[in-house]
Amino acid sequence: MRQPTRIAQALLLAGLFAFGAALLPARAAASSLLFCEQAAPASVARKSSLLLFSLQVKNLLEQSGHQAAIISRSGLDLERFNIRLSHAGISLRDNPNSPWSVRQLYYACDEQRPHLYDQGLPGFLIDQRQGSTVYLSILLLPPAQEAQLRQAALDNKLALQLLSADYSANAYPYSTRYQNCNQWLVELLAHAWGSLPGGNTARQQAQDWLQQQGYRPDTVDVKHRYMVWAAHVVPLVHNDDHPAAELDARRYQVSLPAGIEGFVRQQIAGTERIQLCLREHTLVTHRGWDDMAADCSPVNGDTVQQLD
Repeated sequence: MRQPTRIAQALLLAGLFAFGAALLPARAAASSLLFCEQAAPASVARKSSLLLFSLQVKNLLEQSGHQAAIISRSGLDLERFNIRLSHAGISLRDNPNSPWSVRQLYYACDEQRPHLYDQGLPGFLIDQRQGSTVYLSILLLPPAQEAQLRQAALDNKLALQLLSADYSANAYPYSTRYQNCNQWLVELLAHAWGSLPGGNTARQQAQDWLQQQGYRPDTVDVKHRYMVWAAHVVPLVHNDDHPAAELDARRYQVSLPAGIEGFVRQQIAGTERIQLCLREHTLVTHRGWDDMAADCSPVNGDTVQQLD
């Protein structure tokens, strides 16, 4: 009777870290680390709501007067692990792809390697489970730090120096062995604000600076030893970059949007946070650092719109 439980826990580990591979654009989309298979298509009504949502987000960014924003979204259902936002990138007004496209790292299943990708807001937001509540968080920076981030994000040479050839969804943030999507972003922030020289050791420079500045990645408690063991059989999940003490404690240190946002708030005074959630056709916009309700219900001061 114990073997099915162990298998289920291994599959749960795959689901937990699938946020790392669920970030793919439509041309290389994947819904699981186990099979890297095409996600189930959304209904026409769902796509329509998400397209209207992306238009509202674009209008908000355009009206903000800013040139760049750190943008994070939900993806898979990870609420059981207290993870709401799973993937982050940089939305740039002057992105060469299209205004406010998101520059990000993604894993291409067909090529089995990570890439940098500029994705329009509709594509960035469309990869959501049918019927799920969609959450989005936007950080708007003061002018000086925003200009530094914009310059770094549009520096193709630097962006590629920070791209690892080896992808791991649960990459340890203080090792250059692997990299996940959010880790690329936080290392870019380090170069933007740390005035680091770059070059062949760009990733190590970024991690050294992040450690000096007190960056604390998110802790994911996997609870059961079998789930740590499952990394040996689940593709794109690895243990060999994590400290033995962390594995013995059955936890992973991983870069996720929550930890990145907390670090930005700590580093950059005056950073503004805007959160949005879409539940069916109702869009709620909330300003401030307190988290929105899990059921997307509005509180005093929130803006509520019907998208139809």
